[in-house]
Amino acid sequence: MTRRRLLIAAGVAAAALAATLLLTLLTGSGQQAVPAQAVGGGTQLSRSGVLFGDRVRASVQVIVDRERVDPSRVGFTAHFEPFVRLGVPVVTRKDTGRLTRLVYTSDLICLTNICLSPDKPEPVHVQFPPVQVFYTAKSGGRHTLTLPWQGTTIGPRTTAQDLNGADPFEQPSWRATTDPLPVSYAISPHTLRLVLFVTAGLLFALALFALVRFVVTGKLRLRALSPLERAVVLVERASAESPEKRKALELLSHELSRSGEPQLALVAKQLAWAEPTPLPTLTQPLTLDVREVISQRSNGHAA
Repeated sequence: MTRRRLLIAAGVAAAALAATLLLTLLTGSGQQAVPAQAVGGGTQLSRSGVLFGDRVRASVQVIVDRERVDPSRVGFTAHFEPFVRLGVPVVTRKDTGRLTRLVYTSDLICLTNICLSPDKPEPVHVQFPPVQVFYTAKSGGRHTLTLPWQGTTIGPRTTAQDLNGADPFEQPSWRATTDPLPVSYAISPHTLRLVLFVTAGLLFALALFALVRFVVTGKLRLRALSPLERAVVLVERASAESPEKRKALELLSHELSRSGEPQLALVAKQLAWAEPTPLPTLTQPLTLDVREVISQRSNGHAA
């Protein structure tokens, strides 16, 4: 009986322990540890050492507590001299619970003599300045987090043995070509030239057909101005203070007399010799009356 009781007690204890572990996994998995700092992070290089001309990817990872800092108020200031950036840096965001993970990524390359040893082919040590992560806390105040980089080395692509005894008149076997890649086209130049030539011919034929049609139908026929119309145009264009205004009014009076408009001719003559000068406010009603007469007589055509 004692042994049986011990087995039963052990089974009950094991079941209680299993239930406790299961309850902990179910209830405790949704909880997330609160970070000690509102913003924390680190830096990482894709390679600890590269050869001259190789690319390296620099990443800055920042963990933000959204309860204390708005992730949209977080910025990065990074310098990678003597490397230069390839393209535009990318910032990605991932939210997990109350935490946000921001990753600043930039591809780098160095193709200048600064990345080469001036004396002999030896690796060059490069240390980037620390990254400045600046943010504004919800409680107020602007803060800056400094994240250092690990050092990296740039190795040469040649050795002393490659350079010693090399023939300066022969191209080395390790040279890189600078020839451009073969040209590719979305549309063949020959096909494009043919299409443009045919299109231009069609447009020219269409324009020629329209021109012939206008000439045949008489719509393109230019209408010559009558003497009375030319006299009106001279009055409208002549300056009010110039002697040409009086001459134009005198000519208009003469043409109105010939056209059988004695009253308008008398008005034009009076304005031509008015003192001190013919005013535009007086000549404009006259020209309007004359154009109305011309329009009534010719129905839109020269008399």
